[in-house]
Amino acid sequence: MGSAGTGDEIASIDEEFQHHFAVASERLASGDTEGAREPLRRAAARLPEDATALGLLGQACYRAGLFDEAAAAYGRLVDENPAEVSARVNLGLAWLKGGKLADAVKQFGIALDLDPDHRRAMGYLGLALLESGKPREARPWFERAGSPGMLARCDALIGDREGGPPPAPPPVAPPVVDVAAPAPPEPPVARPARAPLSSGGLGAFAAQRTVRPPPEIFAVEGGILHVAVRGDLVCRLDGLFAVRGPVTTRPEVKRFRGKLTEKPFGAGRERMNRISGDGALFFRTGGWVFTVVDLAGDAGYFREDAVFALEEAVVFENGRVPSRHSRDLDLVHLRGRGRMLLRTVAAPVAIEISGSEPLRVPPAALVGWTGAVTPRIGLLGAGGALPDAAPPPGTPVMVEMVGDGRVFVDPDAATAE
Repeated sequence: MGSAGTGDEIASIDEEFQHHFAVASERLASGDTEGAREPLRRAAARLPEDATALGLLGQACYRAGLFDEAAAAYGRLVDENPAEVSARVNLGLAWLKGGKLADAVKQFGIALDLDPDHRRAMGYLGLALLESGKPREARPWFERAGSPGMLARCDALIGDREGGPPPAPPPVAPPVVDVAAPAPPEPPVARPARAPLSSGGLGAFAAQRTVRPPPEIFAVEGGILHVAVRGDLVCRLDGLFAVRGPVTTRPEVKRFRGKLTEKPFGAGRERMNRISGDGALFFRTGGWVFTVVDLAGDAGYFREDAVFALEEAVVFENGRVPSRHSRDLDLVHLRGRGRMLLRTVAAPVAIEISGSEPLRVPPAALVGWTGAVTPRIGLLGAGGALPDAAPPPGTPVMVEMVGDGRVFVDPDAATAE
């Protein structure tokens, strides 16, 4: 009797969680972040250990300006998995926006201790220090993050306070692998005097650290992206640190009007590759947010560099939106009954548009769209129009979306560049 009662209770909790989570997901998909908060609260209360519900609750509260509640949700994620860097960064952002700067500095510092190459954490740590009135301490973080505008702001504040230019920063060793990435800084948090001791022999040590890929083709767990290879798929190789099983790769080329071309699909480490075999790929998430999308027979256009991987069942065709004001926008049209993997700075949101209400977003923030939508690139002029004549220098470049459908936007991408 006791065992049956326990099973019924667990099933009831699961069903209630699924109901609240489904309601929240539907509202988030329609752009109703405010309406999604309460069902997300209830879902997180039913299954407090569910990382997806906690992450979405934190995101919904953050966007509503409920920074303490967002921090509580992200804090629970950190408690569940202290080594998850993205949860630490999100917790630091909630503290930063809520004005609790010392807590924000602490979380960004721990995130960089876990992943010294995390550029977003570098920039956010610099911002937290700058808002704490410490431009000299903030400056090296902005330099490592590659933020020239914030560097200039620090220099101006230091010059105003001290009546002269800031001292030259200490030399930084160049990165070994990726010359485009900044060198790993020295983490600002204190390291333990002694390394942790693992007892029980090598068997226990290995058991504690064994990475077990879940059965899904795309999954993120513990800061690691798992990609299962069962036949063919198309995937980038940036962040790859291990390959298991008989797996082969060959560079993928673009397709135009249903025909293969000689043009590479992506460049360098960002190039798409056709992966074949039976095994698994293991990637570092590197602070990115990965989202699995099941097309289920639908079709959509996506910014080329936002698409990280495609199942073989997904049909793709490349395209481009020309621009006179910036580089052209490379796109990929996807359709079919398969899953795709998006890689973005933050979890993407959907904004509904109609023919009478065009939407304008910076190119870096555009993830993609579905529906009868037409894009064009221009400069944001007075009154929000996109004039043909060039406006004053410094006017931001925008992608204007016209039609009926939904546009997927990465809220943090424009500020991360």
